[in-house]
Amino acid sequence: MSKQSSSLADSNSSQVGIWQLAGGRVISVIITLLLVVIVWLFLGKVIQASQTSAWWGVLLIIFIAALAMAIERSLASVSLSIEWRYRSAFLGAIGVILAMWVVICIALGVGFSLWLLIPTVLGSFFGCILTTHFNEGLWENNSPPSEEVTQEVYQQHKALIGHPDAVPFLKRAFDIMLAAVGLLLSLPVWLLSIFVIWLEDPGPLIFVKNSVGRGGMNFHQYKLRTMVRGAEDSTGPVLASEKDDRVLGMGYLLRKTALDELPQLLNILKSEMSFVGPRPQRTVLVQGYLREMPEYAQRHRVLPGLAGLAQVAGDYYLTPRQKLRFDRLYINYTSLGFDLKLIFLAFMITFWYRWQKDWDGRLPRKLLRLGNGSQ
Repeated sequence: MSKQSSSLADSNSSQVGIWQLAGGRVISVIITLLLVVIVWLFLGKVIQASQTSAWWGVLLIIFIAALAMAIERSLASVSLSIEWRYRSAFLGAIGVILAMWVVICIALGVGFSLWLLIPTVLGSFFGCILTTHFNEGLWENNSPPSEEVTQEVYQQHKALIGHPDAVPFLKRAFDIMLAAVGLLLSLPVWLLSIFVIWLEDPGPLIFVKNSVGRGGMNFHQYKLRTMVRGAEDSTGPVLASEKDDRVLGMGYLLRKTALDELPQLLNILKSEMSFVGPRPQRTVLVQGYLREMPEYAQRHRVLPGLAGLAQVAGDYYLTPRQKLRFDRLYINYTSLGFDLKLIFLAFMITFWYRWQKDWDGRLPRKLLRLGNGSQ
């Protein structure tokens, strides 16, 4: 093919791309305008009706969610960052609905019904969450280990500890019951947390941490995202420091109250974690620990946990060897009663001791005594 023909083909391809982009923008704008008309008509009926059912509210949320998604698609070709596209779609949908609301109420001569604010905000938010899902997903799987790394870690565990310990029936039953109740009771906290996280830094809501579980198997440990999106793109998997610039404003509160751990209730229901056990560590970090101290595999004889003896008796910044000492101690004394005690102490740390100005980060020694007086 001659250079002239090649240049002509490139030019035609470029023109096709421009037309496709322009066509997509026009279609998005047309859909947005149609949704505005539909919402206008439906909102008028809702305001005019003397009595409305919950189904009216659900339909209104669906229409507003579709409007927010259409607005975001209309802005896709505008030179805005993806975060501001999401924010603009969220605020834009709310603004359009509120403007309609005011005009319709004035035209009909009726008072403003504040209950309409609820489906307006919810619909706009859900629409933007769906858009986030379609664009980039709702979870951020940062720096996943390669298949070679996961297999190396698993084979090392298989050689060092053989078969992991069986999970006691009472412990498993307790985990399932408490996790199910916890999911139900914490639902409002989930919704509020993801709403604030998304407003501060629109994007994926869940952070996926690739960690080592029972027997050395890699699993996805779920957490609410508390850092800026793509926090590890330039650094790879690293431990967070005490004052980390990557942590969001809401992230500090979620971390301090341990509410960012709520999604791990799903890990517990999936038999990947327990409420009490050695805290899971990242697979790539465990790979390095095993090379320096093979005995580190001993902590993975049991299920990892939401709360661990190392976190209760020590703190977040213990060395891997110090954590291993506490984990071995827990495995030796494991029982349902000991688990209940550690859950209570973890609760006390999170919601009492951590908020005391003069707390040095350590629990009183008398609270840490085991059954036979050992510490």
